[in-house]
Formats: sequence, structure tokens, C-alpha cells
Amino acid sequence: MEAINQSRFKELKATGQLPSPKGVALALLNLMQQEDVTIQSIAHVVQTDPALSGRLIKFANSLHFNTRRPIASVSEAVMMIGLPMVRQLVLGFSVLSDHRNGKCNAFNYQQFWSCSLATAIANQALSAQAKTSSEETFTCGLLSGIGRLTLATLFPDKYATVLSTAAGAPPDELNRLEQEQFDTDHNELAAALLKEWGFPLILIETIYHHENPEKGDFQAGSRAYTLVHSLSLSRSLANLCIADEGSRRALLPGLYVLGARLGIDAEALMTLSDHVVSEWQQWGKILDVPTQELPSFAEMAASLPPLVEVAGSEASGKTDQAELPLRILIVDDDKAVSNYLQKLLASHGHTVFSAADGQEGLEKVIEYNPQLVISDWVMPNMDGIAFCKSLRTTRGGRELYFIILTALADEDRLVEAFEAGVDDYLVKPFSVKVLMARLRAGQRLTQLKEEISREREEVRRIASELAVTNRRLQRLALTDPLTLLPNRRYGMDSLEQEWEAAKNSARPLTCMLIDLDRFKQINDTYGHDTGDVALKQAAKILKNAARTQDIVSRIGGEEFMVICPDTQLKEGAQYAELIRRTFEDSLINAGADRVKINVSIGVAQYNPTMPHFSALIKAADDALYQAKLNGRNKVVACTSVTSR
Repeated sequence: MEAINQSRFKELKATGQLPSPKGVALALLNLMQQEDVTIQSIAHVVQTDPALSGRLIKFANSLHFNTRRPIASVSEAVMMIGLPMVRQLVLGFSVLSDHRNGKCNAFNYQQFWSCSLATAIANQALSAQAKTSSEETFTCGLLSGIGRLTLATLFPDKYATVLSTAAGAPPDELNRLEQEQFDTDHNELAAALLKEWGFPLILIETIYHHENPEKGDFQAGSRAYTLVHSLSLSRSLANLCIADEGSRRALLPGLYVLGARLGIDAEALMTLSDHVVSEWQQWGKILDVPTQELPSFAEMAASLPPLVEVAGSEASGKTDQAELPLRILIVDDDKAVSNYLQKLLASHGHTVFSAADGQEGLEKVIEYNPQLVISDWVMPNMDGIAFCKSLRTTRGGRELYFIILTALADEDRLVEAFEAGVDDYLVKPFSVKVLMARLRAGQRLTQLKEEISREREEVRRIASELAVTNRRLQRLALTDPLTLLPNRRYGMDSLEQEWEAAKNSARPLTCMLIDLDRFKQINDTYGHDTGDVALKQAAKILKNAARTQDIVSRIGGEEFMVICPDTQLKEGAQYAELIRRTFEDSLINAGADRVKINVSIGVAQYNPTMPHFSALIKAADDALYQAKLNGRNKVVACTSVTSR
């Protein structure tokens, strides 16, 4: 990842206009930098801002946490979310509240935040589904476009000109124009700001590359690959959420391709997208961000036309390949020429539309989706060359076969035409014989493109099916069949990964081992069926209690492990006590009886002196042993452990 020129960023920072937290949010961020900060002190400051309190409680109660009972207090919400995520949420909500409007007249601030909110919700949902266990994915999505907001804030007039020039162009063109005008671009600015705010490097790289993930050169299947493609898919889904009805038809097919890269089949993607839209609408009311009503994604998919439209005669096998009927758009301000071409081409079985200039031609391309364009060069408003250049910047326009009509065929003009993206030309006045010969060349190329398109669609279908199968096999290999929790193998692999992350970034890591008290007695008294019910109930309690960054697994018998990234020992012990009390309040059915389940929990924190991640498990196991010796139904942290 190329870093922004530091001297340039310092210049921009010195203006004092960069997006930054203020008020209660700034006080919270400063407080959370203190080593002895407590959940109670954080909650006390949050409560001074009723709006922020409501947003954090809403987030704690969101479906991503699957809480067993609703969270009603700020302190519970902070404990459930975890301090690292609270910090990122406070930052994101603060920037949103302070930058709802601005002076850049070409920058739609309301639409920007609506799209950013949808991106955040989609990114969090995809992260939960992919089990990437990254607690900042919501805020990562919310702030993924912060660079564009920054440029609109710092340079409202100049950036309005850049946005107008780049309208409809791909992201790379916008980046190029930004570099020319500001000596930086929105992706570089976003990366610099997130680094300034203390985001992890992997999320900074995710945001920097999400508009073009292939440039990131991430290894397929790696965590970085999953994060950047998840954010790319989230942004595409968000663009569809804010689009008008006509634009959604063009955006929807692209979602399936992005989903397949993450192993998500079409049906699962539609279900997830419907959930994202519902959450987006709920969050929009809470944050006062505009949203809109959308049909279900199944309804939108059903309204799409077939990938390739085939004429009835072709379907019956009677049409020669060289005479494939085409959808042709005639663009010419001379009505006599336009009418003549329409009648001529229609008589050969083609479907023909017309437009009087390039501007109207762009509208007709969107409306009728032609396969071939015949355009005059000289026209009012937008001439043929400008029209062709505009078409080539769009996805559908790049596929069109473009023939231009010209009165002059000198070498320089033809070079200009081909450089603009023209495929062929006709010199006026033209003969019907030459026109039809040029048209057959376009027919052959169009037919070849459609065959390639069908083959690609088949490859995507097969890839989607393989992705589903691979995900199912991987899930079976890493899942405990009784409790449906991740198994010992998954738990140990995850602990090793989090161990390496903690060691490399000096971030805290806590691990707890949980053992069901007197489980053998339950089996002996009520039978193994009741024992299985007890294990399933324990798994459900742990899953419901887990925070978004936690990793819960069954590691054997009646023993479970919970990995808590970015968690200090004191916070981990508080969390363990919350789990213990939840078990203490729970009963399971054992025939006519109701049986109470108690647990003993050992908690340990990563220490740089530990030689291997197994040392962390050993410390938690010693703490668990001490809890058993002390009478069971207790939480013991490693600092009070006496080794066996």
C-alpha cells in the first residue's frame, strides 16, 4: 500500500479542518487511552450523551450479538461490545454527527452517509458470516469513504469541479483527477486518517484497496483477502440500496459475482441483503440518516431479463449466425439519414431505435440496451466522439460495437476516432453494400461476445456451487456435531492466530476455559441424553453471551474455551463472571425434574514471556483447577493460581 506523502498530510492536518471527534466523543477517546480505565468510567461519560447511549445500546442488542436477553444499560452495552469496538463506534458516530452537511455543492452529504451506513451494516454482517472476528468491521464500513468527505470539506469548490468532471467514470479516473488537483486522493487520505486514529494496519489496507481489491494482491483465502472483498461487496450492496429503481437492474448481477468470490451463493446473498436493508432502515431512524423502501432481493432478481435476449427465429434454429438480429441505436441529428437507416435496418430483421444527439443517445443506451451503435460524428450538444468516449467509461458501453459516420476520411480524423473507442467507420455518402458488410463484422463480434458471456455465466454458476460445497465441507471439518460450536481444531487454530496477532501488535489477549461442574453426576443420574441436552444448553448460553470479537469452541467433553481478543485480564474476569451468573440462573429439562448447571471458569492473559500459545492454555487450565478446588461455581484469574 502506497502511503500518502507525510508532509502533504501534515499540511492538510495543519488547516484544522480534517474530520475529527469533538465533545463527548473526544473526551471518551482520551479517557480510553488511560491504562486504568474501567467500564464504569466509560459508561458514566457515555451517559452524558443520550443519543450516543441509545446508539451503543442498539448496537449491543443488534442481531450480530444474538443476546439471550435485551441489553438495557450503558455499562452492560459497553461490556458486551468491548472497549476497542466502543472506541471505534464513538469515533464513527461522532464524525457522522459533525459532518452531515457541507459547502461542496456537488457532494451529496445525505446520500454519502446513507451509503456509508449501509456499507457498515453489510460489512458487519459479512464479517459475522465469514467468521473473520474483526470487531471494527462496522466502523470500517462506516468510514470507508472518509477520504471523499475530507476532500469535500477541505476544498469544497475545487472538489465540486473534480466530481462533475469524473461523473460516471470509474474510481481510477476519480483518483487520477484528485491526484492532479490535490496531490493526493481519497483512498490515501482515508488511510492516513485511520492510521492517525489508531486503526489496525489490516483494516487500513482493506479500506485503501476496497474499490479495486485485485490491486491489493492479497492471497486468496487469507483474512486480508476476505476483509477487502467483503468491504468491496458491502459497498456494491450499499450503492444498490441508495440507487433508483432503474439503476438497480444494472447493479444486481455484479453482486452475485462478488459474492461468489467469498463463497456466498445467490440464495444466501439475497437473504443476507434483505437483512442488511432491514437493519439499514432501522439504523437510519436512529442516526437520522435517509433510507428508502426496497423490494426483496428475490423480487428484484425475478424482474431481471435473461442474460442474453434471443430472437424467436434464432431460438428455432432457422437464423444463420451471420444474420443474427441486433438491437441497433441510430444517433444522428439529420432526420432524413436517421429515418433511412431505420427503415433499411428494420427491413433486415433488426430492432432499431434512434436519438438526435449524443446526450439523448446515452439515455437511449440505458433504456434499450442496444448491441450496436451507428452514430454521426458532427452533432449539436454532444458529438459522436464525445458520445463514444462517454460510453466507453461505463460497463455496458464498453461492450457495444460502435460505427461512426464521417464526411471526411483523412488519417488524423480516423486516428482520433479509433483512439476514442470507435470500432469501425463509414464515409458519407455510403453504399448499402458497404454498410451491410460493416454490419456483418459487428454481428460476428457481438455474437462472439455473447457466447463468451454465456460461458462466463456458466463458470460463475459452477463456481458458486463449488463455493457452497467447499464451505459446507470446511464447516463440517471444524464444527462439533453435538453443540454445533467450532471444535477443538478450530479453537486451537484460532488461538494460535490471535496469539501471533497479540505478539506482533502488542494488543491484549485473554483466554478462558469453562468446565461444567459435576457433569458426570448429571450423566449418571439422568442418563447421557440429558447430558447431551446440558452440553447443547451450555453451548447456547456461551454463543448468546459472546461478543462480536470472541471465539467460542468446545474443546472436549464438558469443557469449552472462549478466546477474547483485545481484552485485558480484569475485563475478561468481569466477562467470565457475567457468564457464570448466566449459567447459575439457567435450568435444563431432565424428565420431570429441572436441573441447574453451574460452571467453573479459569481466566488467563497473554504475557510476552510465554514461549508458546499452549502456555496461555496452561495458565487458564491452572486457574480452572483452582476454581474447582475452591468449591466450584467460581471464576479464578491466573494471578491467583497455584500451579498443580
